[in-house]
Amino acid sequence: MFKSLLCGLIALLATPALAQEWQTLPPPAIDDSPLLTSPMRGFYGWHGGIIPMSRPSTEGYQRFAWADLEPREGVYDFSKIDQVLAQMPKGSRLAFGILMMDTCCSGHNGDDVPPYLMKQMPKGFRIKADPGNYGHVDTVYVPDWNSPYLLERWQKLFAALGKRFDGDPRIAWIDLRGYGNWGEGHLAGANAYHWTQFPYDDPAVNIHGAERGTLSSRFALVDAIIDAFPHTQLIAMTDDKEVLIHALKRSPLIGMRRDSWGADMFGESLLGALTGPDRDLVLNRWQTAPFIVESYGWEKVFEAGLDGIVKQVEDYHISAIGNGNFNVQKWSDLPPEKQNALLRSGDRAGYRYVPVSIRYRQTTTCPLELELGWRNDGVAPAYEPWRVRLRLVSADTREGMADLPKIMPGETIATDTCLGDVLPGVYKLQVQVIDPRGSGRAMALPIKTDKPDLYPLGSITIP
Repeated sequence: MFKSLLCGLIALLATPALAQEWQTLPPPAIDDSPLLTSPMRGFYGWHGGIIPMSRPSTEGYQRFAWADLEPREGVYDFSKIDQVLAQMPKGSRLAFGILMMDTCCSGHNGDDVPPYLMKQMPKGFRIKADPGNYGHVDTVYVPDWNSPYLLERWQKLFAALGKRFDGDPRIAWIDLRGYGNWGEGHLAGANAYHWTQFPYDDPAVNIHGAERGTLSSRFALVDAIIDAFPHTQLIAMTDDKEVLIHALKRSPLIGMRRDSWGADMFGESLLGALTGPDRDLVLNRWQTAPFIVESYGWEKVFEAGLDGIVKQVEDYHISAIGNGNFNVQKWSDLPPEKQNALLRSGDRAGYRYVPVSIRYRQTTTCPLELELGWRNDGVAPAYEPWRVRLRLVSADTREGMADLPKIMPGETIATDTCLGDVLPGVYKLQVQVIDPRGSGRAMALPIKTDKPDLYPLGSITIP
């Protein structure tokens, strides 16, 4: 059993006493109400979010177009990202992806790459926009994915982004987007033609003979992001299986994203034709990095069934679910059984660390040693660093800290903390789990409390 020992100031007794036997406290009662809001688990903010939360999501997700960030060659404007960051409450974080085309919802009249770039890509062409875009865009620009100039400028864009934001504690994760519609690695979604394919084979549309992205071009697009953000959580898109496997092999800390949660074909579309070690790589990635999803949307939101969407969370060890794309405008538009299915899904997602044992003793080397046993009742571990803060509260208050290691589902681990110079008396024992990086983020525990993120564990008497 792993133990991390952190001793504070140790009061050396003139006549050392023998070590006491462990004294135990009963574990706290578990709060079975849905625990929907904790860092990198449950629902994250997306598309407005209709699911009522006990408190705001700690992660909010947005997509930016390349045209948002580089109005002129080499002139970078990250003000849209900065504005979002400035508006976030303390402890919240931004997750984002950057795209080059958007057939349904372009905010740039279909031109999602900078104008200067379009002038340098003679093979780029335009296609009819998705008829479902409410008429605000008529056509959408398709870049030349294989243009050396595009690949060079993409690499420079992310070099600038990395210099500015890599390791920024306000960034939750960055998608490995780039190639294809919405940067998702596919050429589907051109509903004006055929859902599954862009009209590359129609010379009346592809007038200059552009080609689909080559493997080397697609690799280069994701490598530019990976190289620029070595200290930030990265999330690989899963439609392009060759690029997915390439990204996962770059680092075991790169997670995955799938945007078809709720559909029957979720697992099939995730794995595709993958076999052998590549299939295992995808299925086991949750052990080292988070799996994040978004609902398929439209009529397929609940296609897998009310129990089926919960089972997808459990079977694929999903950590976080986008709070959006549920095919309704308001929470009250969903019948109670569908509301309950979504709440159960969010409650099952990610980690759920539970204190299951508490004991303490006085020894010759530690005035008060506190051991807290933790069990993970979730479907995935917490991938980020956390620290346990134990507090003895009375007229004389003492604190001790211990690292909280990653705990796999169903596993139990103990953290051990030494408090120094503890005076005799009766103390209330409290626990917090905090981000050691000083972000103000705290882990929610399934324990009833009247103080957010500070949980009672009982009383201790020190003779």
